[in-house]
Amino acid sequence: MTWHLAAIDSATERTLDAWMAFEVPFDGPDRPWTWHLVGWRLEGGRGQVSSPVVQLDPVARKAVTRSGRVYELGKRPGLNPDAFATWSAWKRRHGLRDEREVTSELEEVLLAGVR
Repeated sequence: MTWHLAAIDSATERTLDAWMAFEVPFDGPDRPWTWHLVGWRLEGGRGQVSSPVVQLDPVARKAVTRSGRVYELGKRPGLNPDAFATWSAWKRRHGLRDEREVTSELEEVLLAGVR
């Protein structure tokens, strides 16, 4: 996947801890798959699923989604049971079955930004 990498000046709206990244055919099976962040939202203490990620700032560990929301990724990726349940419900609501877990790929992008 090709990313638009740039500094994100917007104030952080959501902070995700114990986060993961998934790729799904959100826009349809014949369109490029989109990446979504899934994690425990520190503000409000609940699971969160993002709309498609459109921009990354590896240095600040921030992502902007199609909806314009800004997410800051906590230092530790991982699986939070509540966030994963939210992800499962989100996929059902959007009629999605196929997924690829791409957390390690996102971590590589984040690490490359600080080298």
